[in-house]
Amino acid sequence: MYVSKYILVLAFFLLTSVVFAGDTEHEQNNWIQQSIELAINNRFAEAESLLTQRLTQTDSSAETWFYLASVLNSKMNYYENTIDAGPYLKTLNTLLRTSDTLLSAAGYNSALQAKALFYRGSAFGYLAFYQSKTGSYFNALSNGLSSIHDLEKAVSLDSTLYDAYLGIGAYQYWRSTKFKHLFWVPFVNDLRLPGINNIRKAIRKSRYSRYLAMHQMIYVLTNFGEMDEALHYARQAIAAFPNSVFMRWAYAHTLYKRHEYPQAIQAYEQLVQLLQSTDEKNPSHLVECFTKMAEIYQKINRPVYSRQMAKRALEQAKGKALSVEGQESVQRATNYLDLN
Repeated sequence: MYVSKYILVLAFFLLTSVVFAGDTEHEQNNWIQQSIELAINNRFAEAESLLTQRLTQTDSSAETWFYLASVLNSKMNYYENTIDAGPYLKTLNTLLRTSDTLLSAAGYNSALQAKALFYRGSAFGYLAFYQSKTGSYFNALSNGLSSIHDLEKAVSLDSTLYDAYLGIGAYQYWRSTKFKHLFWVPFVNDLRLPGINNIRKAIRKSRYSRYLAMHQMIYVLTNFGEMDEALHYARQAIAAFPNSVFMRWAYAHTLYKRHEYPQAIQAYEQLVQLLQSTDEKNPSHLVECFTKMAEIYQKINRPVYSRQMAKRALEQAKGKALSVEGQESVQRATNYLDLN
């Protein structure tokens, strides 16, 4: 299901926007803003080229390896494949080494320690996410715990590291949601509200990750049941990034969760137009859009339109190499076709 996929993608991609530079260095960090915006707008090849050129020509610091890892992570999840797994894992290993080197050189400088811990914690987080997708669940759990330990230690050393609150908040919320049936057990705490507040802090305070935090907050709030605030953020997100597949999915999902079905159908139709026009194409995306519209038409008792959308989903799938999610959408579309 694409909703859960993009939650996970952004739970780690959100970490891509930390900036430790002061205001005097803001102009020097334009490349960071550029790489983030390219990735949000699903222009991964351009983002990757920008960062690899920087690594080759001017800057092989942990910071640049960090942003390259984030782009490769988002690209693989957008395409729902592991074609870039080799370069991605190599990038993470380099990031871990450079972060450890930076941490060793930091001495008693708490700001540098926080910076190094942020990079290392993020690398562990990316690695945990990849391992969870490829079935290495024990290693994923271990690296996930290492990630959150480093991120929490980083903000304890530097409380102004606002972008780190985003990763911490996402972890707190989704982990608590996964184990909410165990809240009655001692030592199993409900951290959903602290998680939401940490993401809010990132939205208010972070320099570059405001909209990434907004995207995460949309899924958090629709899960939590705060639909009005979710719609508020969704509208801001597509106003800022109208050509972002990530943001368009979040907006359509919000309307769907609010049961505003005519508006949701319109949002999915707009998403279809975007997916058809973008250079970065994953055929499974269109299959899911048409399947979702078939579902909505079924909910509002429009069986003829539901059947039409299901047919379009199956037409899009024909002869295509689909992801696991795409194959699941085909099955759902077939079910809607059978109902009508």
